[in-house]
This record gives sequence, structure tokens and C-alpha cells, in this order.
Amino acid sequence: MAGAPRSRVIPPPARLPVLGPLVVVDGECAYFPEEQRASRTVYALPGRLRPRDYREAMLLGMRRSGTLVYRPVCTGCRRCQPFRIAIDRFAPSRSQRRVQKRCDGLFEVELGPPLVDDEHLQLYRRYQEDQHDKDGQETDEDSYARFLLDTVADTWELSWRDRQGALVAVGIVDVVDDGVSTVYFYWDPALRDLSLGVYSALWEIDLTRRWGKQYYYLGYLVSGSRTMSYKSQYSGGELWDGSRWLPVPSRELDDPATQAVLKAAEDGAARADDENFVGADPARR
Repeated sequence: MAGAPRSRVIPPPARLPVLGPLVVVDGECAYFPEEQRASRTVYALPGRLRPRDYREAMLLGMRRSGTLVYRPVCTGCRRCQPFRIAIDRFAPSRSQRRVQKRCDGLFEVELGPPLVDDEHLQLYRRYQEDQHDKDGQETDEDSYARFLLDTVADTWELSWRDRQGALVAVGIVDVVDDGVSTVYFYWDPALRDLSLGVYSALWEIDLTRRWGKQYYYLGYLVSGSRTMSYKSQYSGGELWDGSRWLPVPSRELDDPATQAVLKAAEDGAARADDENFVGADPARR
């Protein structure tokens, strides 16, 4: 699919006009590049949102990146499904407990506003080069700020330091009325064997519990995607179907009961998107 992405403007959802006019952009799917799938994404640039407004946006299936709030509405596909953990139903798996035991006591985690300095940028550049090579995020200071500092939500940074005080990982989270939404986590590639991505999720789930929140939001679960399907390994999962959250019965995505929930969530989300994002997909109207 050659050429520049196509775009058009549509009105905001009736239930959340604070988002302002939405832009629909057609492009290429990043999750299944081998299939050369077309993508369609709705974007908003609303400015600052109150925690309850951002939670309402998430109930429309939306996420944020920097100051952009977005929702994939691809024709014939709803594999990008909002996923959260119900804190009272979460229990770590055996492998997750091993990671927790291996990492407990190795780090101090500091909570504060997001910031950018040389220490953050050096760690971020090492992570991007190791994890993503040429496909990674831009690593200059302005790009970092647009991606991880600029926000529409109540956003916090979790700075992970080792026993010598060196910065070894950084997590960015948003706080909404009923939960904590993870945004991004990057870490020192030299610590790969510790499985810090798993440990950070466990740490943030515990933080959500300590703050008295009900849910830990993990963004989109994308069944079949190598980089996005791992989220199902956290028990207590729920998928958004456009009107309610459906409990996921198993950590295994190929489990028949889980497949049924995935299908129900996809069908419900497609119907809800038609109602909420009028004009995003003219072929469906």
C-alpha cells in the first residue's frame, strides 16, 4: 500500500464532546506487517482531560499517546481490544512468582512527575536500540517529551534505581477514577535476564491495589500479535465489548472459552464503534 496516509474529519462521540473534532487516518497495520493489512485510526487532540473524562474515553475503547487520544476502527477487524485486570481477581502465575522472587529487594522505585534529562535519555536510547533497532521511537529530547511527558491525563513516572542509585528502568502511568493505566516501560538491556517487563507489571498491579483502585489497564490486547498478546498471561483479565467488560476465562488465548469471549468482544466493539465514531468507516454505513 503505497502513498501518504489519507485522512478526514468526523464529529466527536455524542457522549464525550470534550474530545473535539476527530481525525480519521488510513494507513498500514503495525501489528501484522506480514499480512499487509490496512488500518484505520480515529485521533483526538483534546488538551487536558479530567480523570473521569479520560476514563470515559477508555470506555469508548480509546488510549492515549502523548497528547493524542486514539481508537483503531479498521474495516472488518477489531483485534485491538481494550484489556484490564480486575485487581480483586488477580493472582500471579508460577512463572510470575519466580520473577517476583528474583527481583524483590533489588530496586528502589521513586514516584514523581515525568521528566527528561541526560540520564533518562541515555537509558531510553539504549533500550530503543536494543529492542527496536531502526523501528524504535525517536530518541532526541523533544521527541521524548512529546511521547512521555506531554499528556492529557493525570500522569506519573516510576523511576527504578538499583542499589548503587543508577537509573535502570522508567515506567509511565496514568491515574483514572477507578484504576491505573500503564503507558510505557523501558529498561536497561543489560538486565534482560531479570524479566523487568513482567516485574514492573506486577509492581504496578500492587501499586493499583495500594492506592485502593479496582483496575489495572494494560492498553490493547491484540490476539495473534507477537508483541501484544502476552497481556493475557495476567489473570483477572477483562475485555471491553463496547458496552461492558467481559471476564477472560483463561490465560491461554487458544482456549475455546477464551476464543468465544474474544469473538463476543470483537463483535460488540464493532457495533459500538459504528455508534460512537459516526462516519469513521463509510463502508459500514
